[in-house]
Amino acid sequence: MKSILTIIGCLIFSVAYTQEKESKSFLKDKYVNYTEIGGLFGKSYQITQMSYSTPVEGRTNFTIQSYNGYKISDKLSVGVTVGVDWFHAMQIVPVSLGIRNTYGKTASKKVKPYIGVDAGYGFTWLNDDSSDNQTAKGGLAISPVLGLLIPTGGQANFVLSIGYKHNAFTTTTNTGTDDYPSSRTKEYELNRMAVRFGVNF
Repeated sequence: MKSILTIIGCLIFSVAYTQEKESKSFLKDKYVNYTEIGGLFGKSYQITQMSYSTPVEGRTNFTIQSYNGYKISDKLSVGVTVGVDWFHAMQIVPVSLGIRNTYGKTASKKVKPYIGVDAGYGFTWLNDDSSDNQTAKGGLAISPVLGLLIPTGGQANFVLSIGYKHNAFTTTTNTGTDDYPSSRTKEYELNRMAVRFGVNF
């Protein structure tokens, strides 16, 4: 896992550096990017067909996402966020509409706070539906966030953020036969604290 995180981190900083060198004028004017990796902390809940909720064992999970936005003012941008959230053997791919708003003077080289929110749908494209006769269906994905933009000395900033992350998905397992079809459905509600680190330009 450490080697994977190291490789991802190097890729993120490499992309940020390349974009900064090649597209300074465009980045400075309208385009905004937040690329972050981090962890998800907390418990989730399994909801059966009888609407009975049971907590699922809590553990730390990995998350990565990239927000690509367009500035509609000096401090406010709107855009699309795409990421991957790992949950045990399940991978959720949230695709969301998002906003980011920074505070403080735009040209300032000081640390600036920002707030944001993403809301959309978590897809299950990365999961193998053929295993264990199980199919997965995604659901609501929403994530408000508070963070800090820490200047690097150039056009980019380091990002440190903390927020709330909600994902929902449903699994359906075929437990019957061709002659006697039967299935078991489980609904999952994942409510996590998200702590992330990354870059902004």
